[in-house]
Amino acid sequence: MSGRSEQSGTGAGKTITVRISLRGGSEGQALPSARAYLFDRVGRLVDSKPVAADPVTFNVAADQAYRVTVGPELLAEAREAPANLEAQLAQARALSQDFVPNGPSSAELRVNPNIWICWLPTCINVHGTVAKQGAGSICSGTVQIFQVDLGCTLDTFTVIDLASFRTRLIDKISLSSGVATRVSSERVNLGAQASSRIASFSSARGSASSLSLGDVATTLATLDGAALNQFIVANKAILSPFWCELIPDSAFCWQELTEVPIQSDGTFSAEICFWCPADYPDLYFEVVQNLNGIDTEVYDPQIACSTYYDYDGSQSVDIVVTDPRAVACLPTSGPGPSSLYVWPTAIGNEPLNGIDGLETLLGTGLLPGSTGPLPFGGTLSLQMLFHPDLRAHNIMYYRWWYIFDGDPLPPKVINTPVTHRFQTSFIPPFFVDSYNLGPKTVGPNSNLFEIPDPKVLWVNIVDPADRPYAYFDSTEGAPPTRTGFNTAHCGGETGRTGMVTLILEIFDSGGHFVPCNNTPGVSTLGDQPGDPALAGNFGFIFPQVGGPPNAFDFAPTPNITHHGRLIFRVQVNNNVCDAELPKVATPINSTDKDPCGILQYNNPSDNVALSYVAFHPQNFLDWDLTISLGIKGVVASIPPSPPATNTSSGSPGLPATFNNTAGALLDGCTQGAFAVILYCQARATDGYERLSQYDCQAAIAFALTQPCPPCPPPA
Repeated sequence: MSGRSEQSGTGAGKTITVRISLRGGSEGQALPSARAYLFDRVGRLVDSKPVAADPVTFNVAADQAYRVTVGPELLAEAREAPANLEAQLAQARALSQDFVPNGPSSAELRVNPNIWICWLPTCINVHGTVAKQGAGSICSGTVQIFQVDLGCTLDTFTVIDLASFRTRLIDKISLSSGVATRVSSERVNLGAQASSRIASFSSARGSASSLSLGDVATTLATLDGAALNQFIVANKAILSPFWCELIPDSAFCWQELTEVPIQSDGTFSAEICFWCPADYPDLYFEVVQNLNGIDTEVYDPQIACSTYYDYDGSQSVDIVVTDPRAVACLPTSGPGPSSLYVWPTAIGNEPLNGIDGLETLLGTGLLPGSTGPLPFGGTLSLQMLFHPDLRAHNIMYYRWWYIFDGDPLPPKVINTPVTHRFQTSFIPPFFVDSYNLGPKTVGPNSNLFEIPDPKVLWVNIVDPADRPYAYFDSTEGAPPTRTGFNTAHCGGETGRTGMVTLILEIFDSGGHFVPCNNTPGVSTLGDQPGDPALAGNFGFIFPQVGGPPNAFDFAPTPNITHHGRLIFRVQVNNNVCDAELPKVATPINSTDKDPCGILQYNNPSDNVALSYVAFHPQNFLDWDLTISLGIKGVVASIPPSPPATNTSSGSPGLPATFNNTAGALLDGCTQGAFAVILYCQARATDGYERLSQYDCQAAIAFALTQPCPPCPPPA
């Protein structure tokens, strides 16, 4: 391929001859393939020829100027020259020779190893994963890979822009690290001193992480212009965390290298080749998905914050997409045993293996929490995985039941509809449709839910809508009532609470019950007359208690009923917290006597007693209380003062007391106005998030002042 352009010269032709030799190199080291590129005076590619033992010759117009550039072979298999040909040659440190009218028409270029080593392509595998935040892997779409040129970016800055960028960069380093650095008003002469400093840092790009931020910030403050640009580029590994918001996307020089498809397991990979072994590229990534027939950019982060500088192929590029439109894959099976299984995995995002007493039925049914145990509440989304061959073995449906301790038999069926979405095609354009899993009546049984077909491309766009296989309303459709939120009292009707047993059973395509092949237990909870006596051909499994992610146990005997159903227990608590601030009292008066809140004191040592109630019937709460003075802020609080804030303190009708002296509250003032806020936070979770609707807050105000002195007698 020559890339020849039309010559417009009017004079006679002539021949340019260039003898090119690649010299030196280690013994046995292969020399790179090279090519000579002929450009006209405006930079258009006129012709090119591979470098060989014989001189390279070009027939040209005698009255035009030309440039011959010798560099790596870039056109051997190309039908046309790449648009960035000159940029690639510059990056590979290509050598050039000018030829002008009436000048010499021949030249010799000797290329030594320090140059031609950059003509041997270095290739790396760019690899990583793509997932949607909180929804799992994204398994369809395209990852766009771009190369960012930081040096080019900084070259576009004006002198004022560059100085401002340097100052703001130093300020961010100082704030983040405590490094005190002042930008000098007198710049050093950009001669030997600056060059030496730049060289000392640039010579060890790979060891830039060993430099202290103090050294880097101090050096930044002494440089300007090209020297500053070079220093920043040479030390981008240590500086890049600090310029996240300092360089707008519009300022960056960047170009797309390639686009690669996302694989079905959410991974992607591409081979990227570049010139000069030590000059690893700076890579930036975007993600595009076809959503209902339209290519949509679902991941487009800020370039400065998201570029992988000096990417050498060793690091996995793990992309997390937050765009709510993005479509993730919904796995219907997991890394369970090779034998047929049904696997209840989690409630919301809380794995079942965190439930106390999961495999004994003897624990509290609570989850561990940083301040205390967590009960479940609200609507619980039951997550499951299924062996992909279940349907092929005529295992087609499931059904969930529940029963609170103390409730009469039989258990109550969970029949809230479940609809999952799926992708209609394996290739673009992609569309999303929905499918009703249940409830369905099949044969003799109603309220059955279909085990999903593993051949369908199930997707997860909104987790609570697309991932659960059952929705257990633990309030039994009657959430607890409350008298208010920001009042003196929140508690109203108590919510449904207590230990709940969940029951899971499996059915065939005719709607007939199929028992599991786990070792049966003695419980008959949920068993029905006429259940088959023989075991089926599948097993129930659980997440392994105390085990790593994806580890599993076959559900033990306590979790299996006599007829082959699965049972486990959780603790439910739908009670609302109670926050009360009924009274503030001094030795002189109190707010229950003066509801306007003007309290008097005689001496700074007088006690101010704040009555409060931070209450939850089962102690599933965390709370804090603050007393703030005017615009001074908080002058007293619980915590840090006792009692512990992860249990109830006081109860309705029997408040606790928070005592402080008037002097401590006034904090140097002789009188003051105070705000008191008590916030009680319920611990109950639905598996996705804490149920803040069960919180309670109380807020009051009062003032402290001293009695007026006696009035003087009339004259």
